[in-house]
Amino acid sequence: MPQTVDDLSDVLERLRWSVDAYRKETMAGAERREVRGGGMRFHFVARGAVDVRGTTSARLDTGDFLLLPRGGDYTLVARGETVVHTGDMDAASPTAAQTVAVLPDVLVACCFTSREPLVVALIEAMANEVCGDRPGSRSVVTQLANVVAAAAIRNWVESGCGSLPLLSVPLRDSDVARALEAIHDAPGSPWTVEALARVALASRSAFAKRFRETVGDSPARYLARIRMEHAKRLLADQVTVAEVAVRLGYGSEAAFSRAFRRHAGLPPTRWRHSGEEPVRPLG
Repeated sequence: MPQTVDDLSDVLERLRWSVDAYRKETMAGAERREVRGGGMRFHFVARGAVDVRGTTSARLDTGDFLLLPRGGDYTLVARGETVVHTGDMDAASPTAAQTVAVLPDVLVACCFTSREPLVVALIEAMANEVCGDRPGSRSVVTQLANVVAAAAIRNWVESGCGSLPLLSVPLRDSDVARALEAIHDAPGSPWTVEALARVALASRSAFAKRFRETVGDSPARYLARIRMEHAKRLLADQVTVAEVAVRLGYGSEAAFSRAFRRHAGLPPTRWRHSGEEPVRPLG
């Protein structure tokens, strides 16, 4: 078995989630559903199509699967009659909590039905367990949800959108994982290498070396990339350039614009109108 497969199995075996709520809903055309709160959440479109609008943006068709490691506030808008499965989950192990920190805010698996037919059957089984009200249903739903989440993360890695070395950081260096979690929780904070080293309970030089070895990039470059990912989502949601600069910790709109142009190749305003899709599918 290839080493990368072994490594991914090692990561997935340590990820455990609990299910707080599960529901299967039928939405009429143009019907809107407000979704609020943090924690991991997924949506699977069994039939029809739905737009996700708000701090999270995506366009889902029949067979698409959306995984939101940190949840969020947004609105589901049905495009025609639509059946949507939704699960709210929480990390049930320390490794799961730290892994959330290195996952993107949004993972979209297009054509999940064709790529993971067995997993789709498990999603339907979750709905049956909830409706059946049988003894032990909560435990069975949780076990099924763990398989579904693992399949989505595997899909993310297999399609080349995810970095297996980054995903396995919590297993290799829990101190660096704490620093990553801090960056993702508050990308607009005035992070310095020294401040992140304190989070990791390490000296500046030791932390910088360990961070580069485990993450594959320097703390400053990683922080800049995460800020730019957030910036694209905010710009796509029509947040002003000035407000994005403030939220992400830049000293001025001009400083943010320069950083954004280095990253995206376009100034923020031009990027907003270029039609670039802020959410990239897994496959």
